[in-house]
Amino acid sequence: MQKAETVLGIVESKSKSDKHYKFDRLYRNLFNPDFYLQAYGKIYAKEGNMTKGTDEETIDGFGMKKVNEVIELMKNEQYHFKPVRRVYIPKRDGSKRPLGIPSFYDKLIQEISRSILEAIYEPKFSKSSHGFRPNRSCHTALKQVKREWTGIKWVIEGDIKGFFDNINHETLLNILNENIHDGRFLELIKRMLEAGYMEDWVFQKTYSGTPQGGIISPILANIYLNKLDEFVENVLIPKYETNKKKRKMNPIYNRINGKMVRLSKKIDDLKSSDPIRQELINEYQLLEIERRNHKVLDEMDSDFVRVKYVRYADDFIIGVIGSKELTEQIKREVAEFLTTELKLTLSEEKTLITNFKNPVKFLGYEMYIHDSNTYLVKKSNGRISRAVNGIPRLMVPREAITRKLERFTRNGKAVHRKELTNLDIAEIVSIYASEVRGLYNYYRMADNVANQMNRFKHYHRTSLVKTIAVKMRKSVAKVRQKYEVDGTIGIVIKRKAPKDDLIYKYYNDGFSKNDYVGNANDSDDQLPNVNKYSGRNGIVKRLMANKCEICETDDTDESYEVHHVRKLKDLKKKYKDKKPPFWVEMMISRNRKTLVLCKSCHIKLHKNKL
Repeated sequence: MQKAETVLGIVESKSKSDKHYKFDRLYRNLFNPDFYLQAYGKIYAKEGNMTKGTDEETIDGFGMKKVNEVIELMKNEQYHFKPVRRVYIPKRDGSKRPLGIPSFYDKLIQEISRSILEAIYEPKFSKSSHGFRPNRSCHTALKQVKREWTGIKWVIEGDIKGFFDNINHETLLNILNENIHDGRFLELIKRMLEAGYMEDWVFQKTYSGTPQGGIISPILANIYLNKLDEFVENVLIPKYETNKKKRKMNPIYNRINGKMVRLSKKIDDLKSSDPIRQELINEYQLLEIERRNHKVLDEMDSDFVRVKYVRYADDFIIGVIGSKELTEQIKREVAEFLTTELKLTLSEEKTLITNFKNPVKFLGYEMYIHDSNTYLVKKSNGRISRAVNGIPRLMVPREAITRKLERFTRNGKAVHRKELTNLDIAEIVSIYASEVRGLYNYYRMADNVANQMNRFKHYHRTSLVKTIAVKMRKSVAKVRQKYEVDGTIGIVIKRKAPKDDLIYKYYNDGFSKNDYVGNANDSDDQLPNVNKYSGRNGIVKRLMANKCEICETDDTDESYEVHHVRKLKDLKKKYKDKKPPFWVEMMISRNRKTLVLCKSCHIKLHKNKL
């Protein structure tokens, strides 16, 4: 059988070269063991795989024997998805959010199906879609706004009611059927959608929505909303955008500019000693100041219309250069399309139309158009012009940082975190450092990132010091003195030569604005992109070596399995004060959460006899 990477590369190539290609014989890829190994290599490291689904199975014990059992069920079309185990996790506002925990082997099938769907649909997706896609992110969506939304006047902030729970199964399958003519593969997707969930051990059928916690859910959502992308880009934009290349000149600006041209000629004709010349120069300078209060182009030009669109998952915004009435009409047409074609509802209360001079919230940022008559630059020809003129600005919302600080502050003062005081100091410092680094990385495109992040760091760093102080039963001043490393809080763990010392320290590299985002999916190369799918990772190579990493049995007829642990640090803690078994020493020394074992050794391990 062909390697999974080769098959996916060919599928992607066909989709790129022919947008209307009808794919068949996709289901037979579920008979190919290499697809299972590739899928396993992609998802094996996630901690959630050690959580039991409704079938009580986890990733532990994965091996080719189980893969072959699943393939036999697939060949006989007898594989059925287990109901998702539903649990509830607390939200910030005190309510609870449902979370689905699928069976591990259901996840494996979903990952294979996801990779096939991605190869088919990724070349077809809009460049304005950024959620859950390779090489795309919140940052690429925000960059598109900064790059393309100059001069936007009105913004529609789209909000779809309960999108992921209300995806219509029949509509989704009809959309898939436009490009996939394989009844067995579509039936497999249908079974995923209708698997249902277990709550308090009572089965609940699912009539709409995508699988809770499902690996395949994001791409199914993108396939569904790609219809909205096509409607906006292929229907609304051509319908309302005008062919006019630019707005007409602003008559007020033109009038002032004309006066300045005539005055300039008079000034040039007069001698420098003429007292009237200085009066004309003063008049010219006053006109120049007045001219800056008016745009060069007429913002009210009804013959110049532009419509822009950006979507991240179910969050979308539409920008309009045009009248508010036109913007309201576009909103109505989007709402009607969602209702009639996709069986979704646009929230009237939350779908706002905002003048872009006011802040618009999108992906955790605030955005607005920036105009300035005083922020000026001198061009190469010597002329003075406005440095910013209708350019979108991205800002960190102050309330976002305030919410983040709730965890570390009380009554306006930084406090320690009790839940961390049982950890090693190196772990505490690492947790705090990763938190501030992660927050900065997300907001690094904002114009005010330095101001808001320094505010966050002041409280956050003090909370770190107080947490260490409580753990070590020392004063804050003594902690600052003892754990100072390179101008910040940290710890150095000495090691014998030739090993280098281990250094753990709090983030101290500054918060400069950085809006660089690598260009994603810009290539029009029609060749199969096999690099995206290529390469077996280490765990798959180790499994396929058919050798037990404990007893070193290498019998090709033996059944080999992979032993998994949720977190390696849990093993380290368990055996911190006592000698660990050989298999634990091996995992810790190799810094691995997995061991490839023969069946016999795996059974002994779980019986504590290894």
